[in-house]
Amino acid sequence: MDLYLWKHADNCLFQKIAVIDYAISVIWVRRFQEEGEFETYLPASKELFSLLSEGYRIITKGNEDSCAMQVESIQLTTDSEEGDHLIVKGHSAENILGQRIITHQTNVSGRADDVVNPEEESRKIPEFSIQYEQVSDTQMQTQLDGENLLEAVKSLCISAKMGFQVAFSSTGFVFRLYQGLDRTLNQNENAPVVFSPEFDNLGSTEYLYDISTYYNSIQESGEGEGVDRKQVTVTESENIRGLYLREKFIQAETISSSTEEGQMEEETYFRILRQRAEENLRKAKETKEFSGEVLNTEMYQFGKDYNLGDKVTIRNQYGIQGTAVVTEITEVEDSEGYRLIPTFSEWKVMN
Repeated sequence: MDLYLWKHADNCLFQKIAVIDYAISVIWVRRFQEEGEFETYLPASKELFSLLSEGYRIITKGNEDSCAMQVESIQLTTDSEEGDHLIVKGHSAENILGQRIITHQTNVSGRADDVVNPEEESRKIPEFSIQYEQVSDTQMQTQLDGENLLEAVKSLCISAKMGFQVAFSSTGFVFRLYQGLDRTLNQNENAPVVFSPEFDNLGSTEYLYDISTYYNSIQESGEGEGVDRKQVTVTESENIRGLYLREKFIQAETISSSTEEGQMEEETYFRILRQRAEENLRKAKETKEFSGEVLNTEMYQFGKDYNLGDKVTIRNQYGIQGTAVVTEITEVEDSEGYRLIPTFSEWKVMN
């Protein structure tokens, strides 16, 4: 797996300065609704150590790949017997959002990219732009104040079932939202994507079911005290009762009806409170995760037949079958060869 080093130039552009084609191992992780990360193990040299240590560097797989990583950690180990080595780690360009906070109260009534661009010119990043595309009709209603920008975008995208990406090129970074495609058997009979041992395209698998942090009813409490307290209750289903009802109380301390534009209408306040409750209910769902190792076959090619955010069909030898969303792709290359390992979430059992 070739790795390319890019240097941030004075004219706000980026220049490719070196290529590394001798890494001992590379782990390259891309995610649908979070920042990615990488780790590479390299034979050390003075020249390479100098390149990695000076200034702002970008490691990217390919010439101008959509996924770029920033070097954040360099560990040098010297050993007279085993030789000298470097362990280099970092996160993907999405982590640029983590360098910013939402500095003042912001009422979001639209999409996730509405909160990305700061109003103050001094806080703008010249090499950072936003690509606006109509990817969803989902309208989000929430209030933010002081949150980390990356964490806020993650939460908004999860609510809207969208992914986000900060693409890299020599001219800078571009933030964009996107949605995956439905490639399941039921929705795409002509070209479905099915991962299963019976097709020899799925090796070892792991399925996790966990309800230790599961709740199906959230009471979100806002402003006021006693009988005047504003609150909403959101439950998965009206039919959930008795032993099957699992309740949780959450105090929404950051939501305020007093805004810079004046007093918020009560209807708007309750709408924001309800959406916050729905977000917390989503986070409290039971865990159903399925991961597996895609075998090196020519049946499906990542980036062509399926991609991050796509919904696919998974089934294993225990009869577990369902639809799942590709939320993470891990590429590994080491002495054992190349492996691509997807992580599936939002597992739904197919009847």
